[in-house]
Amino acid sequence: MSIVVEVVVALGAVLFGLIHFLHVLVLKPKSLRSKLQKQGIHGPSPHFYFGNIKEIKTLLLQQQELQAKQKEEEEDEDVTSTLFPHIHKWRNQYGPIYLFSSGSIQWLMVADMEMVKEILLNTSLDLGKPSYLSKDMGPLLGQGILSSSGPIWAHQRKIIAPELYLDKVKAMVDQIVDSTNIMLRSWESIIERDGIVSEIKIDEDLRSLSADIISRACFGSNYVQGKEIFTKLRDLQKVLSKIYAGIPGFRYASSSKDFRTYS
Repeated sequence: MSIVVEVVVALGAVLFGLIHFLHVLVLKPKSLRSKLQKQGIHGPSPHFYFGNIKEIKTLLLQQQELQAKQKEEEEDEDVTSTLFPHIHKWRNQYGPIYLFSSGSIQWLMVADMEMVKEILLNTSLDLGKPSYLSKDMGPLLGQGILSSSGPIWAHQRKIIAPELYLDKVKAMVDQIVDSTNIMLRSWESIIERDGIVSEIKIDEDLRSLSADIISRACFGSNYVQGKEIFTKLRDLQKVLSKIYAGIPGFRYASSSKDFRTYS
């Protein structure tokens, strides 16, 4: 008798899991897309599990290959088409308001500035923050102002706001100037060494500059400790960048090292 009960419980658990899986990946996304399509909002057809992630990756790779072949970029080139080719393509194909998905997450893209203003000015809307920010990006963002909503967001804002008052920001100017001068002098050294026509990859330098300024502002004389924290956060960011938000169970497919970091 006990074996029969165990089998029934196991089958019930499997059935519940399948129903939940079907609801998350098929029924709920399909319902949301149907409601938006009735309002004239369309977009690319998604894969039931990956959404439009594969198409996004394909477009990004194509754009990177195109950039590698081009020796000189046009000055009037739209930066959106370079960094986000999928947005550029779908905006031209479906209009300024369209729908796409990553996994089970449905994204409503609004590129109509008048509509954006209306959304921001409409105080009756309590949109909050997307839930994936706290679920998938929790190890990096925690319950900070970028990922929290409601009372938690209000508490975080109350803590941060005084540090951004004008008098506090003015007090940081000297620290910002000192950090920036260090970076500029390093660039001058490169130009003196390589000549007037020099190639400088500024992304890492600007990232270090931001970390240095924030560390000095937050930690004062112990800014080295702050820079160590930023280094660890950067490592965590690299791990989280491998996780596709909205795909159930994808985090568990990472390597054991990445999984430990995520945990």
